[in-house]
Amino acid sequence: MTMTQDEVAMLTFALRWAPYGGGDEHILPEFGLLPAVFYRRLQTILMARALDGVEFATRRGLLELCAVKISGSSSSASSAGRREVAQSA
Repeated sequence: MTMTQDEVAMLTFALRWAPYGGGDEHILPEFGLLPAVFYRRLQTILMARALDGVEFATRRGLLELCAVKISGSSSSASSAGRREVAQSA
């Protein structure tokens, strides 16, 4: 199955920014997505498709980056929620 233009753009962005931590501050202006949404979609692309020209090690590294970013965003949100509850108590 062929990748869409958006999927190609997301993969290209991830390949470019992964060595620098992902480029989270550029995701919203470039894609109109919050970083957590971007990484979930990228994870889906990486797991669902055969990607010509992307080595296994690179793919695995991007999947690890996605996992870290997704787990970090949910723990940040739950930490913020805990702070909010603590402040209102």
